[in-house]
Amino acid sequence: MTKAVDYSWHQQPWQHLQTLHQQGRMPHALLISGIAGVGKRAFAEKLVASLLCKQPASGFHACGSCHSCQLLAAGSHPDHKEVSPEDAGKQIKVDQIRDLKQSQTLMPKVSRGKTVLITAADQMNISAFNSLLKLLEEPQPESVLILLSENSQQLPITIKSRCQTLVIPTPDSQEALAWLEHTDMQFSEDEWLSLLKLSHGAPLAAMAAGEAGLQQSRQVSQDIALLMQAKANPIDLATDWQQFDLKSVLYQIQHMMQSKITSLLLSDARVPEMILRQYWAIMDCISDTIKLISSQNNLNKILLIEDFMVTVMQHADQIHQLRETYR
Repeated sequence: MTKAVDYSWHQQPWQHLQTLHQQGRMPHALLISGIAGVGKRAFAEKLVASLLCKQPASGFHACGSCHSCQLLAAGSHPDHKEVSPEDAGKQIKVDQIRDLKQSQTLMPKVSRGKTVLITAADQMNISAFNSLLKLLEEPQPESVLILLSENSQQLPITIKSRCQTLVIPTPDSQEALAWLEHTDMQFSEDEWLSLLKLSHGAPLAAMAAGEAGLQQSRQVSQDIALLMQAKANPIDLATDWQQFDLKSVLYQIQHMMQSKITSLLLSDARVPEMILRQYWAIMDCISDTIKLISSQNNLNKILLIEDFMVTVMQHADQIHQLRETYR
């Protein structure tokens, strides 16, 4: 397990856990949700360390030096288990959950209790969910199960209802910029803002995107300009976009449309309602496409993006016609 990292936007949810711990109300199952790139895993690892530590410091922080902390840092703590998809993009298998259930029946060996960290918890089949449900229904004393999910809406209600949900917030742009500007990566404020638009405002995802993300941002901006002029070739562009992270592309377009709508609403000249409806329709199309890409369905992403582009161009054409009508 990596060394615990503190992020400013983690402060409020961590204070909530501190209060629960002080009051002896720590839940047996915790669902930590939030978009990719806000540090959910770092938050969870910090919590695991604090729960297993034999002499936690004030503020519910692991001491980092006791035998339990040393074992955890070495990745060999007998009272901590992790479950995640065996291969990227794959589901957690039912056998993995069954093995976990078996290990949970054993008594703690080092710490007072036991911890489990399940990453990508929404990526399970029905059998795995049912097996996990039985574990949640019969929690072991002094054990805490931590589920991480970027798409918690995909978790069955039977699972979510047995967990206490803790959302890791996405910091506002100023807080994100303040953190990013203290990293080793040398980008200007405008470049960081471009990267944040790709990552839906998530600082860690913006940092991971780096120079490649800036190149993507410039290319997508040019492509969207062509789409909004109804001059693009959707088949060629959809193929080109496969080199990018499609969700980040859609986040960028979403920000562009939000900025356009805001500028129209704040404009001194009254913008006809019919034109605004076309922009809102594009926003709806973006949201629907993000949901489809985020799902576990085996979709043909080239066809999906082609359809998306055709729809955008149809609305763009309507906008041009309406502007001519109201001129």
